[in-house]
Amino acid sequence: MPDLVLSPDTLKEYLPHRGVNLLPDEVVLSADRTIATSRTRVPVKDARGREVMGRTGPNGVQCWYEPFLAELMALTGVPLLHERLAPAGQVAVFSMISRIAFHRPARLDAEVVGHAQITRDRSGFTVFSTWAEQDGQRILEAEVMSGASTLAQVSSAPIRPLTTAQGGHTIEPGQFAWKRPAICFVDRVVETNAASGRLLAAYSYPHDHPFVAGHFPGAALMMGVTQWAAVADAAWLARNTFNLGAKVVANGVVKRQDGSEVLDVRELVLTEEGGLPFIASTKRLAFREPVRPGDGLLIDVTVKSA
Repeated sequence: MPDLVLSPDTLKEYLPHRGVNLLPDEVVLSADRTIATSRTRVPVKDARGREVMGRTGPNGVQCWYEPFLAELMALTGVPLLHERLAPAGQVAVFSMISRIAFHRPARLDAEVVGHAQITRDRSGFTVFSTWAEQDGQRILEAEVMSGASTLAQVSSAPIRPLTTAQGGHTIEPGQFAWKRPAICFVDRVVETNAASGRLLAAYSYPHDHPFVAGHFPGAALMMGVTQWAAVADAAWLARNTFNLGAKVVANGVVKRQDGSEVLDVRELVLTEEGGLPFIASTKRLAFREPVRPGDGLLIDVTVKSA
């Protein structure tokens, strides 16, 4: 079997993503379907609308917002599973991303070369080693674990909006001026405790969010990496609220009002680059259950200086 080159149009057969969520420009699958390489560049006024995945970086340069760069690496590897999942009507569903390290901000308009290699298959899960390069330098490393499900299964849970957790204060626009409002994933701060470094925030995923149409078509779910971004947002708020140093470590849980966990985040390291937040690393993201448009979430983080 020869290497297979997938263009954006062809990728639609391999990835259940559309529009801005279909990130790569090209993915090449090795002949044995164990290694994938992607190439992606998001130009100014990108015709596919992918500029929403960026943020303001040092010196005003537009950079990839770190969670979406990790999403790009995951989407680099997923096409390797198409030939085994498609006959069963299944899609890849991420269960864990771990050992995540970002080495520097990555420009949005410069080519990112992504790499994914299947390292093991075990009990219905596939593990990928992934890394990315820009200008010949490594910018990201992460390990991704994927399971499998059908779109009907992952989108069948009832919608559970928040009905309490009022109080606190809404987020002021200037607190996240370095990125577009659509990729801010906290609506308000519910409570804080300076002694413990704990902050509780709330977020409701709207039906009209720009990611809804493309993730996934006909079975809309909140992207897992945006739940990670919600924890990073809450950690940034906590760092500023408690006047902590330039580098902090956060542990957090995204949960529903009844306390059931959606995402568990361990050791998220948040630093500054040019006075702006930068996710330097995260030990582990464990995804527990999907989130649908209309769902309400609580983001519970504890932060300390590093």
